[in-house]
Amino acid sequence: MKKLLVVLIAFGLVGCEEKKQKTVTSQIKEAPFVWEGATIYFLLTDRFQNGDTSNDVNFNRNEPAGTLRGFEGGDIKGVIQKIEEGYFTKLGINAIWMTPVVEQIHGGTNEGTGLTYAFHGYWIKDWTALDPNFGTLGDLEKLVQVAHAKGIRILLDAVVNHTGPVTDEDPVWPEDWVRTGPQCTYDNYEHTVSCT
Repeated sequence: MKKLLVVLIAFGLVGCEEKKQKTVTSQIKEAPFVWEGATIYFLLTDRFQNGDTSNDVNFNRNEPAGTLRGFEGGDIKGVIQKIEEGYFTKLGINAIWMTPVVEQIHGGTNEGTGLTYAFHGYWIKDWTALDPNFGTLGDLEKLVQVAHAKGIRILLDAVVNHTGPVTDEDPVWPEDWVRTGPQCTYDNYEHTVSCT
């Protein structure tokens, strides 16, 4: 019995022996960015993160807005902060699609839901300038640099088919610039109805 006990203890000790493992290091090649394989995060810039409270109100956009119809303060600096914190990396995001940050109409309009400002970025006034509520050109440049350093691409939405309020009268452009008639009616998909 003693011999059996000694043999079992010996096997137990041999089984506890540490094995040295050979460490193998290999170079991991960075894969090129491919849009077809991208994991894209869509964000409404004004609603995402307020990184700079000093730019929250511009162009006298301070009249009380309807519920959820005014600017809330989200901006480019807020997106930068979340990238630097690793928020997108933890989610596995490698592309951020942002609503337009170009200059929006300055005033508000009532579409039937109370005074509404262009917080969403879809009522463009100037395609060549950034809206100060969202930040500066320097902020945008930094956003791209910080994002690329983390392997993230930036995609800015460009809206060309609905660039103003949905109202009978456009509050920004002169009446003679906007065609309001004749009214077009959709018949069916087989032919086009002339509206001119």
